Amino acid sequence: MYIIFTMVKEVEVRIENFLNTCKQLGLKITPQRQAVYEALLNREDHPTVEEIYADVKKKYPFISLATVYRTVETLEELGLVKKVAYWGSSARYDANIYEHHHLICLKCGAIRDLEMETGWYMPEEIEGYKTISFSIHIYGVCPLCRKKGF
Repeated sequence: MYIIFTMVKEVEVRIENFLNTCKQLGLKITPQRQAVYEALLNREDHPTVEEIYADVKKKYPFISLATVYRTVETLEELGLVKKVAYWGSSARYDANIYEHHHLICLKCGAIRDLEMETGWYMPEEIEGYKTISFSIHIYGVCPLCRKKGF
């Protein structure tokens, strides 16, 4: 019960942060924009824009895919979502903006957050690059695919 309450509270706090960020930057707070952000907050599977679109379209049937793309790009620019991209796949998006890592299934493409201490310190600069953040991607085969015999 406590975990569910904490998760609901976290979503409420993040929506409030989203609304405040939009107000501070003078961005309109449209129902569609808020629905896109809420769709991301309510998923843990790192959806593609097309998957977000399918979720939002249930509530707003006239929303366009282009609107969802623009909204996700805006949310990324605002630092409210992160792009999780890896080779051979469409970009996926994550509303968990805190430092964390990912487990990625090589068979079905599922992505799962992984909280793990790496013991690695990120220098401020590497080979001339100013570093900003890092995420480790660990590739394997998920339990569901393993069960299917992959």
